[in-house]
Amino acid sequence: MDFDLKDRKVLITGAADGIGRALALAFGKAGARVAGCARTQSRLHALEEEIEGRGHIFQSVDVTKEDQLQEFHDHVLEQLGGLDILVNNVGAVGKLATFHELTDQDWRESFEINLLPAVRLSRMFIPTLKHSGAPRIINISSIAGSRPGDIFPHYSAMKAGLSNLTVSLAQTLADEHILVNSVSPGPVWSRSWENEAHEIANRTGKPPHEVEEECKSGTAQSVPLKRIGVPEDVTGLVLFLASDHASWITATNFTVDGGITQDPY
Repeated sequence: MDFDLKDRKVLITGAADGIGRALALAFGKAGARVAGCARTQSRLHALEEEIEGRGHIFQSVDVTKEDQLQEFHDHVLEQLGGLDILVNNVGAVGKLATFHELTDQDWRESFEINLLPAVRLSRMFIPTLKHSGAPRIINISSIAGSRPGDIFPHYSAMKAGLSNLTVSLAQTLADEHILVNSVSPGPVWSRSWENEAHEIANRTGKPPHEVEEECKSGTAQSVPLKRIGVPEDVTGLVLFLASDHASWITATNFTVDGGITQDPY
């Protein structure tokens, strides 16, 4: 299936690493113009050197700061002249802890990184999306939103909120023909997993690469397809939702999890 997104204008938050980085590269390859933001400028510069195409924008932004989001919004409109696709990808587990170990500040920080940026950017860009010929909002949620466990309940709750927001926005924006969907990945290897593996290595004295392999193989046992995901496993579905092939799909959550969820409905 050809995902021809030539000259479509797409914004991706959390574009420097993991799923966000893979999405930026995939959209660039499909011919889109990409506006990406993340906190680390050096990683954005590395992405800028690798992505195909021209006319992309990469800017260091702390998405928990409303004024920085507003500045990025203004810069994107000035440079791109509009927007067709908003991908609310940024997110972080934060503290790997149980309910009893989490503080009010942990909950606030999770809200400010996992849910509030999607609210703010949607609010900012909806007036612009109304003028697009193929407007989309795609929220990158998580299966943790529908399959919460005893670890990181704050993250699971915020991702549940993001999926819920998706359906609400889809109803609100249906008359404007702005399609709103969410994608919920399962366990996908990313820099946050690498950081956790390195912390375990420091505590145990094991070589980091050995701990990484143990994390991957251990997690893979809970996946029917018996492997942990990689960021590129998510890109095809997101590009499909951004394309003209998905012009009658809205208010829907899609799982990409190697068969973990197994929901026939």
